[in-house]
Amino acid sequence: MTGPTMDPPLPAEERAFVARAAAFAAAVIAPDAAGRERRREALPRPAFRRYAAEGFAGLTVPRALGGQGASFPCKIHVAETMARACMASAFALNNLQSGIARLVREGTPEQRERWLPGLLAGDLVSTIVLTEPGAGSDASAMATLATKVDGGWRLRGDKAWVTNGTHADLALLHAQTAPGSGARGIACFLADLRAPGVTRGAPYGLIGGGAIGAAAIALDDVFVPDADLLAPPGEAFRRAMAGITAARVHVSAMVNGMVAECLGRAVDHAGTRRAFGRTLLEHQGLRWSLAEVATRLEASRLLVDRAALLVEQGRDAILEASQAKLFAVEMALPAVSACMQAMGADGLTDAQPFARHLAAARIAAYVDGTSEIQRDRIGLLLDRRYGGQALP
Repeated sequence: MTGPTMDPPLPAEERAFVARAAAFAAAVIAPDAAGRERRREALPRPAFRRYAAEGFAGLTVPRALGGQGASFPCKIHVAETMARACMASAFALNNLQSGIARLVREGTPEQRERWLPGLLAGDLVSTIVLTEPGAGSDASAMATLATKVDGGWRLRGDKAWVTNGTHADLALLHAQTAPGSGARGIACFLADLRAPGVTRGAPYGLIGGGAIGAAAIALDDVFVPDADLLAPPGEAFRRAMAGITAARVHVSAMVNGMVAECLGRAVDHAGTRRAFGRTLLEHQGLRWSLAEVATRLEASRLLVDRAALLVEQGRDAILEASQAKLFAVEMALPAVSACMQAMGADGLTDAQPFARHLAAARIAAYVDGTSEIQRDRIGLLLDRRYGGQALP
């Protein structure tokens, strides 16, 4: 990896984690990132085990429970750093981390005792499951049904675009307990995806996103014991939406990582390649193009840091997370394209990450709410946040 970095606004111990993330990405993610993209192949299980062994799976888990006790801003800077090598891989790994954090935050002592050791060791891979084929961005319209039976629940339905769906062992899975009740009836279960009745679909052939391991999962009368109800109806959907707010900050940070990597490569290339007696960087047109990318990247990083700080403080970050994601994903496509243009034909080769990052930037525009959803969230909060501030 190459390119501009910035000293994250973190204490020294957490900055050390970000440095370790760079080393992990270089050693584990980057070497076969282009190969996985060609093969549309999910990130392999050994990568999850190495991730866990380095302490990243439990990055924000309290030390008393076997984690590192790091802050949310540390988490998002780790995500940015890893995404420089491959956003799809960073996305898959972060999904594991987020599932663990939610289990620790919401689970009972018995649930943590049952699932946490395997997850922190990397022996188990988890995933958070909301999306369905007919619901998309309207998560409250889910049709997967959870029916109460003696000693537990029976799950039946179809889930789509499940991150790590090709090999996840544990799903934090949301299902409707009372058809017609919308968000009020949704519960969240710790569903063992190795159980009878679970069928995995073939991985989606995502351009730029094979490493995510996204797949459909069908549930046919899958039993989940009462002890593995993570969030009851009336609570699960609210908690899921809070998780999506944090996820939007993660995605924004990963987008920034891709742009930073592309910018660094473009600047290095333009500073050494010569045309008409001067380096490319000495030509005003190209220099101004990359200056625009650099400025927008730093603006995006500031939006992400602001949103991450609010999440860490437990404050309402809906507006700030939506602003960060909207700005980051809409900055990324022209930014990566400009950097790719600066590279000339070299930018089209497998030796460079531009094509992968360009496709992944498009993926980022869809996950955890499209740009249209972000504009809607921001618009609904305009009166509350910006109204009544004009000078008399």
